[in-house]
Amino acid sequence: PHTPSAESNSLSRNPLAMIRQGSMPAFIALLLVASLDWPVATAFNNAYTPSRTHIGSSHRRFTTKLHSTTADSTKNTRRSGKSTTSLRSTSAGDGKKTSKHAKSNNYKSTAKKAKPTSRSVAIAALANAAAATYQSSGGGGGGGAQAGGGAQAGAGTQVNAGSFATRQLEQDNYYKLLEPRDKAFARLLVATVQRRLGQIDGVLDCCVNKAPSGKNKHLVQATLRVGAAQLLFLKTPTFAVVKETVEVLRIHHKVTYSVKSTHVPEPMIKFVNGVLRKLSRTVDDTDELYALKLLGEKTSPRDNIAPWLLESWERDWGIETTNLICDEIMPRDERSITPHIDLTTKYSVGISLGLDEGMDKFNRLVEQLGDDSMMLPQGSIRVGVNGDVRSWADFDEGTWWVQDCAATLPGIVLTRALYDKHSGDLSNLRVVDMCAAPGGKTSQLLSAGFEHVTAIEANSRRCHRLKKNLDRLRFDKYKYDVVVKEGQKWSPTTTVDGILVDVPCSATGTGSRRPDVLRRESDISELLDIQELLANHCAEILPAGGIMVYATCSLLKEESEDQVKKLVEKGLVETLPIQPGEVPGFQDAIDENGWMRVIPGVLDGNLRSADGFFAARLIKK
Repeated sequence: PHTPSAESNSLSRNPLAMIRQGSMPAFIALLLVASLDWPVATAFNNAYTPSRTHIGSSHRRFTTKLHSTTADSTKNTRRSGKSTTSLRSTSAGDGKKTSKHAKSNNYKSTAKKAKPTSRSVAIAALANAAAATYQSSGGGGGGGAQAGGGAQAGAGTQVNAGSFATRQLEQDNYYKLLEPRDKAFARLLVATVQRRLGQIDGVLDCCVNKAPSGKNKHLVQATLRVGAAQLLFLKTPTFAVVKETVEVLRIHHKVTYSVKSTHVPEPMIKFVNGVLRKLSRTVDDTDELYALKLLGEKTSPRDNIAPWLLESWERDWGIETTNLICDEIMPRDERSITPHIDLTTKYSVGISLGLDEGMDKFNRLVEQLGDDSMMLPQGSIRVGVNGDVRSWADFDEGTWWVQDCAATLPGIVLTRALYDKHSGDLSNLRVVDMCAAPGGKTSQLLSAGFEHVTAIEANSRRCHRLKKNLDRLRFDKYKYDVVVKEGQKWSPTTTVDGILVDVPCSATGTGSRRPDVLRRESDISELLDIQELLANHCAEILPAGGIMVYATCSLLKEESEDQVKKLVEKGLVETLPIQPGEVPGFQDAIDENGWMRVIPGVLDGNLRSADGFFAARLIKK
């Protein structure tokens, strides 16, 4: 008897192969498959259904041909079993001609959700922020992780999206569902990528020859950055980095809010997997990771700061002080950073003035906030980050608000001058807080006991947030007004005794908390114009003998010292020097002009990590 060859034997067991060889008509193959029991037919369909995310041209042509043949053949048959329906709907590929049964199955499989993780919410926040930033700057493309798309940017392209990423994370409903420990890790991932973006991208550039493209490019970019951050700075075990980070791409379509979200193409997943595996391998016979080798040889902590900003700091403060700034806001070991939050209480201004009123309540609050809480010299409370701040003691009572200790200085020096001038009686004085949102300085002035406080804010959205904060702090029994208006267009209807103007600025002093500001564009001419306009207007509307405090959270002299010099030269105001001891702990921050200049990394003790800040106190001639 004739012995069939291996090839013919394979054909006899594989109807699809027989169609390709032309030895079996397509409709006969279809009937053969339809006659199989359901598990076998399903396996046949699954085995020969093309990938929705990647398909070869020859495979696509063949599938289209098979679908058309199937459609024609079903006109001549009454058989319409589950196998036939499944094969026809699957072969269609684009889903436009699927049956109701197939659509229902497809919906159920797509709608099945995967459990979100710390990495998935962190990556989504970074991807969405990058996409939003690109679009706002005039770029095209789709959205971020939720929309499954983004704008073109390579793995090593710096995107100034940090200001959005934290907000995206906090607004993510999946983030809110995470356990406290997982929330903390998600925040750490986002913060590390933001702070170390220059170094992370520098390492990735050594491994990526071609930037990822397509509608998932921002998602892929964010995944690479989060994976690299763990290897480079967080010392996460390599197997966990590769497995768990890559898994985010595999489950992406199951974690997004819409059942219409697309799968991430397998080639992109393999691309990310390959890059992270390359970075996680050890070098030669050593235990050093290839990622760490590149970090040491190809990057520097200064890569995370815009070159123009470094040059400005060196020009303003010198190389030695610039190195102190960089070491404080960008330490070499990310694990050496101790997260903390500074709080200002309703008793803090009184404590800075040397008053004992409320001291017992203040000390009790420090104890309630935990063992890692401490009082700072000028009256703030520093708390180690531990869970949601809304769960901390006295949050609902409105006793305190979040405010960096350096940001309290303008309110303190204004209050001190008026307190001394009026022999400790502030009850008949009216003060103004220009550029008031989010309300920390307004709250200081209200808690100091002034008769009336007017808060001016140009941005309606920020003004809404200001009002909500004041409501939470229960200042409803205090006299204050919140005015939505540009500060330079507002004029008082009654005499004011003091004005605090914390002008819009580059915010470069907040780089330790907002690393995105360290990579901002160098053109700040518009900010300089607004600062000068506000300063001049405040000096003009202030009556003779009135006190004005000009403040910025910038580390640039052109936004701070230089602006005050120009204002004083016009002759409307003169400096009212800040005296040593007025603000406990910050006496070393007072310069030769009597102005206060706080530089990160320069002060001693716990104040070393304070934000960069500037405050000049002036009096109207």
